[in-house]
Amino acid sequence: MKLWQLGLVSLVITTQSWGSVKAYFNHNPNSSYTDPYRNITRQGDNLEQVLLEGISKAKKSIFIAVQELRLPLVAEALVQKKREGIDVRIVLEHDYNFTVMSQREGSTDEYEATKLNELRALVDVNADGKISKNELETRDAIYMLEAGKVPVMDDTFDNSRGSGLMHHKFMIIDGKTVVVSSANFTLSCIHGDILAPASRGNANSLVVIQSQAIGEIFEEEFSQLWGNGKRGNFGHNKTYRGPQTATLRGTKITVQFSPTSARYNWEESVNGLIASFLAKATKSVKAGLFVYSDQKMSDVLEKRHKAGVQMGFLVEAKFAFRDYSELFDMAGLQMLGTNCDYEPDNQPWRRASEEIGVPLLNRGDVLHHKFGVVDNKIVIFGSQNWSEAANYINDETLIVIEDTGISDQYTQEYERLKKKSRLGVPATVSKEILRLETECTDRGFSF
Repeated sequence: MKLWQLGLVSLVITTQSWGSVKAYFNHNPNSSYTDPYRNITRQGDNLEQVLLEGISKAKKSIFIAVQELRLPLVAEALVQKKREGIDVRIVLEHDYNFTVMSQREGSTDEYEATKLNELRALVDVNADGKISKNELETRDAIYMLEAGKVPVMDDTFDNSRGSGLMHHKFMIIDGKTVVVSSANFTLSCIHGDILAPASRGNANSLVVIQSQAIGEIFEEEFSQLWGNGKRGNFGHNKTYRGPQTATLRGTKITVQFSPTSARYNWEESVNGLIASFLAKATKSVKAGLFVYSDQKMSDVLEKRHKAGVQMGFLVEAKFAFRDYSELFDMAGLQMLGTNCDYEPDNQPWRRASEEIGVPLLNRGDVLHHKFGVVDNKIVIFGSQNWSEAANYINDETLIVIEDTGISDQYTQEYERLKKKSRLGVPATVSKEILRLETECTDRGFSF
């Protein structure tokens, strides 16, 4: 019987296991490679090559759950493994389960249109405006998987219109090698935008764990998603499981998956798990985040900040100073929303943190990381953004690695990003706070 079928509510499993953990960063300044699609030599670890090496070693099975898969070399390798008799299965987010030929035309959604333009640019190798059969067979990853008869499921396979987001980014090889990533399996997340030569890819990392125990935990999650192969289980159709822990040669790894139903206490959720480790900080918390908007996490961090713990938070510029961002709390400020109200339970810090800001990346690239480092000895990492949507709606992964070597690597990544960051609240944002307060006061609101 699978563990999740037991329906246990608050389960913590601790097992001993031999294994190893390695981390890779696509902006690593100490390594370099040549982007296989744009022929650009650049700094960084080749995250796609890490995926390909894992796939090449598969003897029995390859299970992938990833929001988006657009890498032709990965698709080609998966098709080859399927031909060799390997059990290959893939779960995607339904919004990205399309080929360049099947996606509907005339979309009014700007983001969707951009993604389609990027796909066309990737597939149309000779840029003649036409898609040939050879181009489809060698450059359109989803078409290649379909043609190779690789089983693919998405989050509409539970007879719904899709869960919040099938936002996982993991791969399991033979039940004993697990790859966990903040990056989708796309050019923009790994190498760089196909239409932007200056792009070097959204800032991301990837962790490879060699462990039978961790493999079993992830296969459990995949089996829930996959269901019977025709009808899967996504979002709240999955059974709740609490944190599960394995120790590999002294390295403790804790895993939990979202979403968590609101009927459980917040402390039992993945964000609650993150907060439990943040609360252990005695020296520092350093984080690189795409989105940071969970109020309860901010409240936990303020208590540690009052106790003298150093805080350093870098957040993607598109989300850093929205009215819901907890960077405002850390700065001792708050911003009115469009309805002239503040975020519920908002708690601006009485003593502001000075080390908050946004990284300055190449044009087209974003800070896509989702990591935190506690006291340079605990790494919090996964697909999960530090937000309520990730916690309560999306299918997400979170792992906590208690290891100083891995922590050193993530601390170095944080410091690298900080060197090219704009710290503090921009003057334009401060002006916008005042403008909104004036406008809302004139409209008769009081706060």
